[in-house]
Amino acid sequence: METADNFINLSLQNTYSSLEVDLVDDVVVPLLKHATRYDRGVGFFTSNWLKESAKGLVIFVKNQGKARIVTSPLLTKQDWRTIEQAEKDKQHRLLVRTSMENTFYELEAKLEWDTLAALSWLVRDGILEFRFAIPKENLAGGIFHSKLSLFIDSEENGIALHGSQNDSSQASLNEETLSVFCSWDGGVQWYQEHRERFEKMWENQFPNLEILKVQDAEKSIILQYTENLPRPFPSSESVSTKLFGKNVPRMPPDIVLHDYQIKAIEAWEKQGRCGIFEMATGTGKTITSISAAVKLFESEGKLALVILAPYQHLVDQWIEDLQAFGFQPIACYQNKQSWWDQTAKGIRAFNADLSQHLCLITTHTTASTPDFAKMLSRLTPPWLMIGDEIHGLGAPQFQKGLAESAPWRIGLSATPNRWYDENGTQILRSYFGETIIDYDLKTAIEEKFLTPYRYYPILIDLNEDEIAEYSRLSALIAQVSSAANEDKEYLESLLRKRAQLSGSASEKIPKLIELVKKHQQECEENEEKFQQALFYCNKGTHRDVLAAISNLGIRTHEFVHDVPLDSRREILEAFAHGEIDSLVAIRCLDEGVDIPATRRAYILASSTNPREFVQRRGRILRKSPGKHFALMYDFLVGPWNTIEDLGEDSSKRLLLRELPRFAEFSQDSENPYQASGGKIWQTAMQLNLISYLRKRPWEVYQELHHNKLVDHHG
Repeated sequence: METADNFINLSLQNTYSSLEVDLVDDVVVPLLKHATRYDRGVGFFTSNWLKESAKGLVIFVKNQGKARIVTSPLLTKQDWRTIEQAEKDKQHRLLVRTSMENTFYELEAKLEWDTLAALSWLVRDGILEFRFAIPKENLAGGIFHSKLSLFIDSEENGIALHGSQNDSSQASLNEETLSVFCSWDGGVQWYQEHRERFEKMWENQFPNLEILKVQDAEKSIILQYTENLPRPFPSSESVSTKLFGKNVPRMPPDIVLHDYQIKAIEAWEKQGRCGIFEMATGTGKTITSISAAVKLFESEGKLALVILAPYQHLVDQWIEDLQAFGFQPIACYQNKQSWWDQTAKGIRAFNADLSQHLCLITTHTTASTPDFAKMLSRLTPPWLMIGDEIHGLGAPQFQKGLAESAPWRIGLSATPNRWYDENGTQILRSYFGETIIDYDLKTAIEEKFLTPYRYYPILIDLNEDEIAEYSRLSALIAQVSSAANEDKEYLESLLRKRAQLSGSASEKIPKLIELVKKHQQECEENEEKFQQALFYCNKGTHRDVLAAISNLGIRTHEFVHDVPLDSRREILEAFAHGEIDSLVAIRCLDEGVDIPATRRAYILASSTNPREFVQRRGRILRKSPGKHFALMYDFLVGPWNTIEDLGEDSSKRLLLRELPRFAEFSQDSENPYQASGGKIWQTAMQLNLISYLRKRPWEVYQELHHNKLVDHHG
């Protein structure tokens, strides 16, 4: 049946049979969508009809429709015996109460919470009213067996359906027929007769039929459920704006996808709507995935979207993007009480077809809790899981957030493979699927979607005490590694301590102060301000860096894990607007934070994990007006002047920790040959490591991750 603005323009048949059409989906639902009033006389009514008619009912609610149903009471033989034994003046109320208790308690026993909520709230909101019919006089002992439906649209056009179908689940399985009578054509006489008969029945005007109203006391059986089950559909006053207005998921008019984003979505569709978008930081992974979700919603007509982001401030950032696409995300993090009820209500409405779209977003941490997993287990398809920065979800403590019930999945990361965790990587790729698009940073810069950058390595040597400690730890590591019963925990702690020597090398801060003073002077000469600079530090060193930078008269602020969420927003806004000149961070700025105006990055953290340092580089390469290039200063700890003190083996080991990062940064820069010249070339030549000047991290990993010359800590 085609859609229309009113009944007159509908294409209606004179009769319908369940042998040819679905009587609910093809007849009742389309009529409900155009009706403002619905009357039903039916022998057997069950709540299953609500589920089958949900798509029509949600429009009926939007149209501020009113429904009246007259039906037989749902009673067992024992119920009838109990009622007959009651005092005569109490029998009617007992009959109504028992019938309603049977209906609602059955739903509760079957855990049909979605249907129970819908039925309860339809009654509470005055959308649906029940009355019960008991045959009497010459019909006493029989049952009420009417099969009549009446629909009226906003222009008072009416349609009567008369036939053999009950409103029960079994009726949808039987061979049933319906006859159609319209108020505007040759069927007007029959329509009018059905109309008048229902009105007389509703007003209890037939001598052989007793119509029982539901009094307030009995209605409380229904209304008690609305105290604990939130309304699963917006109230009639707000439906049009919340469900059918501007907030339906859609592509914003100001967003035009690039070719590589369009191809990514198309490839994802072809690969069964599962896969990983492996895209360089700053190239629009978020926008690409939300666009895929919008296209999925348009294709399916309905969609629940669930997003897992690593941190709370990234959840907030996602929410802004999602709202621009018409999604209304529910943020599920922090206190459980702040999101539990709203999420449960949203899932119930979606499952019952009372809402066509739902969006939940949470952190990796919350997603991995039993509470969130339990909530998500109630969600029925169609739904899409988007994992942001999925390399984090491969960690053992976060793998529980990978809901197996998600039919469609998108994984986002510039670096999806986990460093020294092949099992975690395999779990991620098994869950999300293989890489759909590999859009690397070099390509993004060449195609002018990211800002080009210049790379300047700052060479740092260990001092005498640090060399002695490095040598001592190396000897212990060799001893523990060669032992018959290797103590893995002790070995790990030794490797971490040795790695920390590079991260906290004492020469870094003096070199940093010297370098920043030079840059301040250059800015002054060019009549510019020293602003929009990021300083990345190793754990335990950020306060020293913060003090050193502040002492140079630079307005700076720390951005670390214990800075409150609200303060983080304020800090980032102040940084973006030039009220703060620089930020000192450890890891909180590694992922997802958008600060396009950033022009300089000072990397004091001697990380060997490409996930960390690739993300840090990405923070400064986003396009921004007036920003023609970015500057990176990378503090490389190596045996630049200390090969004799360290010895050849330790010198190689120390340099091999830093060279993969150097190769990654230098080869994509505007000045690769300048960066690799001089002392770096000489030292690599002396240690026979020239080939490693051009080997990126994953190439080295494949060659050396089992070799004791290199460790993964730091």
